[in-house]
Amino acid sequence: MYRKIITALVLLVALLAIVACETETGIAKDILGAEPDYRVSAAQLVSEYERSENDADDKYKEKVILVTGVVKEVYRGFLYTPYVDLEAGVRCSFSDEEDADLLGLVTGQTVSMKGRGDRLLFGVELRGCTVE
Repeated sequence: MYRKIITALVLLVALLAIVACETETGIAKDILGAEPDYRVSAAQLVSEYERSENDADDKYKEKVILVTGVVKEVYRGFLYTPYVDLEAGVRCSFSDEEDADLLGLVTGQTVSMKGRGDRLLFGVELRGCTVE
């Protein structure tokens, strides 16, 4: 009984990992050649979400955003998804195809990243990001 449960959990985690990677890669490919709908600083983006999450979602969610800010941390999170957190409170998720660009980032560096606006969760979230 326990083997079946453990096997099911392992398969579920593996499936989620595959879907998450494909999703980030797919988003990145979709917005690769797109001009940003908005060019903002990380501080400005977070400030708008702090003022009104609903208004900011209406403005930024599902839009292509070029955000500029200072790198706070580069890491891999749940399901091994690569992330860059900016000091102001913006979290950008990347596909594994961006590993080479992520390796060049250092804490304290000012960087611009393009991604698709998603939601307010662990900071203001951008998905399918690329370093510009």
